[in-house]
Amino acid sequence: MPTDPSAARDGADATRPPPPASPFLRDALLAALVDSSDEAVIAKDLDGTILSWNASAERMLGYRADEMLGRSALVFIPEERHHEEHEQLAVLRRGDRIEHFETQRIRKDGRRIDVSVSVSPIRDDAGTIVAVAKVIRDITGARIAQTLQSTLAAIVESSDDAIIGKTLDGVIMAWNASATRIFGWEALEIVGKSILTLLPPERHPEEATILATLRDGGRIEHFETERVHKDGHRLWVSLSVSPIKDASGRIVGAAKIARDITLRRTLEHEREDMLARERAARSEAEAANRSKDAFLATVSHELRTPLSPIIAWARMLGDGVLSPEKSAKAIATIDRSARALAQLIDDLLDVSRIIAGKMRIEVRPTDLGAVIQSALEVIRPAADAKGIRVQPLLDTETGVILGDPDRLQQVVWNLLSNAVKFTPRGGRVQVILERVNSHVEIAVSDTGQGFDPSFHPHLFDRFRQADGSVTRTHGGLGLGLAIVRHIVELHGGTVHAESPGTDRGATFTVKLPRGIFQRSAGEAERRHPTAAAPLPQPPVDPSRLAGVRVFVVDDEPDSNEVVSTILAAYGAEVRVAAGVAQALDGLRAWVPDLVITDIGMPNRDGYALLAAMRRDPKLERVPAIALTAYATRDDRLRILGAGFQLHLTKPIDAEELVASVANVTTTFGKRERDGR
Repeated sequence: MPTDPSAARDGADATRPPPPASPFLRDALLAALVDSSDEAVIAKDLDGTILSWNASAERMLGYRADEMLGRSALVFIPEERHHEEHEQLAVLRRGDRIEHFETQRIRKDGRRIDVSVSVSPIRDDAGTIVAVAKVIRDITGARIAQTLQSTLAAIVESSDDAIIGKTLDGVIMAWNASATRIFGWEALEIVGKSILTLLPPERHPEEATILATLRDGGRIEHFETERVHKDGHRLWVSLSVSPIKDASGRIVGAAKIARDITLRRTLEHEREDMLARERAARSEAEAANRSKDAFLATVSHELRTPLSPIIAWARMLGDGVLSPEKSAKAIATIDRSARALAQLIDDLLDVSRIIAGKMRIEVRPTDLGAVIQSALEVIRPAADAKGIRVQPLLDTETGVILGDPDRLQQVVWNLLSNAVKFTPRGGRVQVILERVNSHVEIAVSDTGQGFDPSFHPHLFDRFRQADGSVTRTHGGLGLGLAIVRHIVELHGGTVHAESPGTDRGATFTVKLPRGIFQRSAGEAERRHPTAAAPLPQPPVDPSRLAGVRVFVVDDEPDSNEVVSTILAAYGAEVRVAAGVAQALDGLRAWVPDLVITDIGMPNRDGYALLAAMRRDPKLERVPAIALTAYATRDDRLRILGAGFQLHLTKPIDAEELVASVANVTTTFGKRERDGR
């Protein structure tokens, strides 16, 4: 079969390999690749002399090729790393390669750069190693980035704040050690879960708001809120949230920093509470101060009111300008005003005892009917003067209770006195005594001005009055009801008040336990007379103290005068002294049956006088009575403990003074004098 010569020729060409590239073309291609490389490509002989230097080597190390060709590679190697060059050449002479050896090189400008070096041997046609090819890559930027990343990672892990990464869907992607410490979850437990795991249910809407802010490119700074610990307890945190962006600037997540501020918030709340308490205490102190000022003004007014007629009438009596009728009225007014002053002082002392917790009661079987009757006798003149009808409704079958009759009479008198004071002319006051189950009730009601319900919580407070203005209609210190409550409570009872409102009257009810005594009122009166009515005023008996010698010591001349006048009116022989020194001189010259001395005197007091008397053989057995304005229970205990036979308080009650002198001299003084 004939064949086409050209076809045969074409088939032979197709199976034949391409001719080899010329050495020139090959070298040109290699040179172009080396020159276009981003890495420094350097050739050097086995002695380290540079044979070639590409453009990237110039850019990286700063030296031109003509500056480096024929020079040692040690030029751009740090001196402390010269040994690396010798070691590398030794490796290459053995025919081995060096891959990605990280080290440092020095640029022409002296700046050091981090590089990765790969070195290969160059062989000739016979396979002999004749040179070295070195490829140097600048890894300074990568090192910096790596260092920065490591630094940031260390900062994140060592931070005291919880640092959390999450997606824009709220899924937790990163979790540092402090997040575990603050919230209790380990990273393996929480990564991949929703951030809502950390939020209380009522605060879930916060997360949607935060993510919406981040999607808009915003940030959250120091947002204070609550989060939930793994164990369920709540804590306060301060949140700062920033967007996380990818290389193109697109927001792909959020970085959240949470600082535990529970302690700070607790301290702030404690400080706020403390400040609130301090403000309340200051307000209370200011109110108390105002109350004190108002009370002092009231005390001043109440003391000056009875003092004014006493001083005025006493001066007119002294001037002798009054008729006998007017003189009698003056004496009655002075007596009434002085008793009012004494009552004010007693109330103040009672309040002082209450505040100090020193008010005591002397409990004994007591007939409340007799107590109420005695109080009615005292209050009836005031009621009659105003035309007020007083209606006692007393159950005589209530029996006897355990109590202090004097203090209980004080309770009833205070309630009746208030009822009469606040009831207008022509009104009515009713007092009821009845037995109710296991207790006894005393109810005092009136048709007077009553009280506003808003004042009810303060009704029994000390120094509080519904009307504290200077234009108030009724006087008083505002102490009576406080004293009533305390005395009643000391008896184990209660007191409460009711009023329909202003000008609609009031009712005060005292409830007292009956105790174990159930005798009839008559039997109780016979065995334990308790009526506390005022003592009858007997006529002056000029022989009652006849022959009794009394020495009176007081630095107040008026006190000496009135005491000596009272005692002399009853037949006593009296001498006076204005102080301890004068008294001791007088006593040694005139030994009495009894010494009556004040306690508070200048230079030396009544205790010093008694001590001096007990050291003097002539005076050591002479009895002594302390007549003083020091009237508290502690004062009484100290006075009797010092050796005084009796403690009498000012203002002076003439009958009590005379009776005391008679009793002491009868049982002690005269016996001692007769024995001398």
